[in-house]
Amino acid sequence: DSRTEEYREYNQDRWKHQNDLMKFYNSKAWRQLSKLVLNESYYVCRMCGEDATLSDHIIPVRVDWSLRLSKDNLQPLCESCHAIKTKKDKEMYGL
Repeated sequence: DSRTEEYREYNQDRWKHQNDLMKFYNSKAWRQLSKLVLNESYYVCRMCGEDATLSDHIIPVRVDWSLRLSKDNLQPLCESCHAIKTKKDKEMYGL
């Protein structure tokens, strides 16, 4: 699947070159907040209503670092919807 490969390459680049992001996404604070958002939404994707598997930053952390732990800036998404949103974010913000 080309989308899976694109997502894998994006993450490899992100982890390789962006230590702050790596540290943040591996932090206890992020893991706890992400799980809270998923639990409160009953693991339902905000975009399509299917099973959510991750918490997404509405405004990406690379755009506004100060919102990284703001619960109001998070939404539950499934992998497919997250891939679509990530693509839109890249186009909108030049990420």
